[in-house]
Amino acid sequence: MQILLFGVSILLTRYLGKERLGIYATLLVIPSFVRLLNQFGLETLINKKLPELMVEDPTGRQGRYLVQKILTVRAMTTLAFGAVLYVGLPHYLDFIRMPELMEYRSALIAYFFIITLNSIFSTLFMTRLEYKTVTLSETVCAFLNLCFLGIFIYLDYGIFGVLYAYTLSTAINILIYFGLSWKSLKGETQAPDWQEMRPLAQASYFMTLLSFGLITQSDILLMNYFQVEPAGIGFYHLATGLGGMLAFVMVGVGPLALSILSETYTRESAEGLSRVWCQIVGFASFLTVPIFVFAGCNAESLIHFVYGEQFLQAGKVLTFYILFFGLATIAGMDFVTSTLFILHRRDTVVRVTVEGSLINIGLNLVLIPLYQEMGAVAGTGLAMVYIVSRQLFVIQKQMDVFPVLPTIGKCLLFSLLAVVPAQTFAIFFWDQILLTAVIYASGFIILLAIVKPFTETQVQVLSAIHPKVPTWINSFVRHC
Repeated sequence: MQILLFGVSILLTRYLGKERLGIYATLLVIPSFVRLLNQFGLETLINKKLPELMVEDPTGRQGRYLVQKILTVRAMTTLAFGAVLYVGLPHYLDFIRMPELMEYRSALIAYFFIITLNSIFSTLFMTRLEYKTVTLSETVCAFLNLCFLGIFIYLDYGIFGVLYAYTLSTAINILIYFGLSWKSLKGETQAPDWQEMRPLAQASYFMTLLSFGLITQSDILLMNYFQVEPAGIGFYHLATGLGGMLAFVMVGVGPLALSILSETYTRESAEGLSRVWCQIVGFASFLTVPIFVFAGCNAESLIHFVYGEQFLQAGKVLTFYILFFGLATIAGMDFVTSTLFILHRRDTVVRVTVEGSLINIGLNLVLIPLYQEMGAVAGTGLAMVYIVSRQLFVIQKQMDVFPVLPTIGKCLLFSLLAVVPAQTFAIFFWDQILLTAVIYASGFIILLAIVKPFTETQVQVLSAIHPKVPTWINSFVRHC
């Protein structure tokens, strides 16, 4: 699925070009923000309450009532916000001084309907632990998106084609979800106790709204307001999107690690949690640090190879973004929030989210007028690093996280050593990104084979996440 989505990214980016990519990013902010307003904590309600009701009421009547009610509410609020979007769009476009984008109003409303409905259905199936169904359906959706995009590019439909390709493919995805869930939605129902649900939904909705300042869409909104050139917005959109994709190896690791961390804390308290946490975060650094180091040193070549020469200027933006995003990821960005929940520090998560959101917006207001898209990257990056650092500071008070630092340091050292011959070859002989990547990967693997940085304890912990991990890293394990 990641490969398909990457293919979609390459196709639409090369087709649109830097100017239209910036306009496309500007348009995506609108339905994304309205979707945020339309959430009302309903996804959280499904995640939290549906499993409980399935246990408390084996007949399924209460769970069925909850799902029916939530789907009805989502449909009604989606129609209402669709009307708000229709009426309010001209005023927003005047605010960002781009009234010429009014021609996309119908496409944006359709896009909003689709992403909002798809969110609730995918949450429903994930909550039911039907992961294979979700994976298959989402992969089919990504493949159809790629196919529709190819057709609309051939017909030269421009930004309309990109928007409608996603809308059509996701609509099919929703129909698949609806067809598979139809039988389970029919039958007798019984109203559950709503006493806990409303405060839960309100708290989730409140936190979602406050976190808007941390979403890249808020950066694009402010860049529009300060009249950053569309090409600059396109570079920012491309750099943050590609930068996020560099952590593809971490997809799915977070939720799996959460279950292990939660179980460990229950059995062994903070001391056991600290040991396992450091093992997992340390190993995760070996999955991410080498990628970030290579991409940071070869950003322009990577951009040129994947997206074409016209996006070469985005290389500097990507390098700058990787500096912050990589640091936050290495520090355990995928694990700190879950760890705080395990330690019963939910209030800290909310407070830090609000602080980070305000910091990001404040920095953007100062830096974007001065440094354009680079200012937006600096604001978002600094807020990202602040959030991780602040959460680690709180976690450190209850468990020891410092033992992971030597492991991360080793990985960074190996990555920097491996990048030297690769960059030397690229500078003095042949600057070809694929060949450079092969030299870099070979050097890094040779260093691992010589030093053998992994311990048998790490292997035991990691085998709980994936049973085949020991087979993959056996050559790099130090056997006592």
